[in-house]
Amino acid sequence: MVWPLKYQLTTALARLRERGDREAVGEGCADFTSRKQPLTPGFAVPSPLGEGCYQGNCFACVLALILLAPISAQSGSALNVKPCRVLVVVEQWDDPTSVLVDSEKDEFQPVVALLKAWSLPFDIFRLDQQHLDASYLLDRSGAPRYGAVLWLADSPSYAGQNLASLEQSVHAGTSLVVVRSRFLDPALERPLGLQFREAYTSTSPLETTRPHFIIRQLAKQKMERLDVSGDESMRWGVEAQGAEVLITQGKHPILTLSHPAEGTSAIWMGVSPALTALRDSPYWRELFFRSLVWSLGCVVQPDIDYSRRLVVTFDDWGASEKSFSALFNWHFPTLSEQQIRERLIQPLQKHHAVAAADVVDGFVNRKTQRIESPWLQKFTDDLGMLQDYTSTAKGLKAALATGCLEIASHGWTHMQPDLESPPGPWWTSDLTGEASAIGWVAEFEDWRRKKEIPAIAQLTRMKYSRQALQEDFGQLPLSLLPGEYAWSKSYANHTGRLAARAGFGIFHVKGHFFYLDRDLVLDMAGIGPEVGHGYDHPLEAAKWSEHPDGPVFMTVHDRDLALQPDFLDRLFASLPEGMETLSMNRYVGILHTQISSKDAGEWELAFEFPEDYGLYFKNHASRWRAWLSDPLRDNLKALGALRVVIDGKPTTKLTATDLNRETLDLDLPEGLGQHTWKLSPAR
Repeated sequence: MVWPLKYQLTTALARLRERGDREAVGEGCADFTSRKQPLTPGFAVPSPLGEGCYQGNCFACVLALILLAPISAQSGSALNVKPCRVLVVVEQWDDPTSVLVDSEKDEFQPVVALLKAWSLPFDIFRLDQQHLDASYLLDRSGAPRYGAVLWLADSPSYAGQNLASLEQSVHAGTSLVVVRSRFLDPALERPLGLQFREAYTSTSPLETTRPHFIIRQLAKQKMERLDVSGDESMRWGVEAQGAEVLITQGKHPILTLSHPAEGTSAIWMGVSPALTALRDSPYWRELFFRSLVWSLGCVVQPDIDYSRRLVVTFDDWGASEKSFSALFNWHFPTLSEQQIRERLIQPLQKHHAVAAADVVDGFVNRKTQRIESPWLQKFTDDLGMLQDYTSTAKGLKAALATGCLEIASHGWTHMQPDLESPPGPWWTSDLTGEASAIGWVAEFEDWRRKKEIPAIAQLTRMKYSRQALQEDFGQLPLSLLPGEYAWSKSYANHTGRLAARAGFGIFHVKGHFFYLDRDLVLDMAGIGPEVGHGYDHPLEAAKWSEHPDGPVFMTVHDRDLALQPDFLDRLFASLPEGMETLSMNRYVGILHTQISSKDAGEWELAFEFPEDYGLYFKNHASRWRAWLSDPLRDNLKALGALRVVIDGKPTTKLTATDLNRETLDLDLPEGLGQHTWKLSPAR
């Protein structure tokens, strides 16, 4: 990113005045013959005017430097695009293997959950295990690996860490965002233009100082002055030493901004009372997001209003317990193909909706004492109720063919892996006695014996489930919801961590969900709430907790369709106005999309839709939205008319008028693998 001329000039002069350099701003005579000329403020290279004695008004010198710099930049590339990736520096991480981020143990969880929800790629650097040096920050050519470093550590000392490499990276083009930290090291103080003074407590309001991109939306939302009278937590008192203060609390800076090198920024945010405020407070969330846009130049998100989106999952398809007459009032006939067409497919299509079927693909047969395919079962149970699982399978396949239903996993059997040890064997126990205990139907936590399920047993059943669903429905499930919401939570047996190993992309439980890939198991608590619903109680949508960065996950059951034929019509009629369903597979695909940027004379974004998690994008086009900082928009406008090139094919033209808004819409075609979106000069 190259900063606009007016901004560069103003910043350079202000910094010269701040350091008391009267001659440099035309207030006297400067004689530099006895020392090497310093770097020009705001630039990463020495002045092209060289060394010597400058007499008279040096304002012209500063102006010449600023005017010459863009010419030099344009000889190669008119845009200095930052990598679309953030390095999150944390003081410690509970998991010694650096895989599981737990909302109950890791203070930084709300921050990385937000980054994942915003589709912003990141890596985590842990100071308790890693030594910071230039190899983590710069690639082999010396170019920045990251567009921004997000500093969340607050240690009284960083002895043993090479923080000079961080300054080096900043001068190479990496921006710095420091949140709720005292930044107790000169290598952090210098780019921030701040110094920590003392802790303090205050309930005075937070107030903005002047218009700026980072705080622009506060005025529109009438939050320029924020009442914090209920927050008596300890805050960090800092003193500006060159930084611009954008938000204050009395005499105390709360949000500051500096530009330590050309095209880079350093932002400090005095968040209170904790990092959770970035996720839960509309005020701090807005400031955090716009600080990242300013620091990176651009943040790309899916064009989806998550606050009006609902992921609907129907549990228990194929489960055997519905055929057990005495099992805790959960006895009903499995749905036939015709019933699925009338009660599921037609309502979903009428409301332009999509749902996921959480399928159990292992039938627990008490007669044979084996796990069999549900879809070969057709019998009359002991109360004379027809259970035609074969017809159910036909209905599910019909729904899949229409595109209104997706396949997900509800476990392999919805039953304990060990059905034989005491107090079993379950196979031969009385269905009105021991066999009716609810603990037997929890597959991933042993409720009956009050212990966890061993990791190997869980992982095996997850693999069986994925394999069977692929064989029966031609689709690998991307999400797992454990039966009865029962799951093992210790690290060794952590069901979410094991689900990631099995290949799932989302593991959702009561109250929240986990993002999963081969390297990361991220608790997304606070982003996408989980709610239950059934035919026999009101919806009460007003009580749902919601978040603008994640959909609501609603769990219902095939039982609701069996016992209330118009269940779905009633559900959609009760939803808040404007609420729409979001495909589970689409959401998994979005969270796993890897976005990168490069500057090779033109601005190019690359979108990687991975085969393992991007099933939705195989047959669906997608729209994304790029949030642009003011400097990047100004630089794009200066290039004149631009052509949008998608996957190497020229499409529409982009003019300066299109760049008057802070966002650009990006349309990508269907297909897995990599897609590119590029801006080239229009010819």
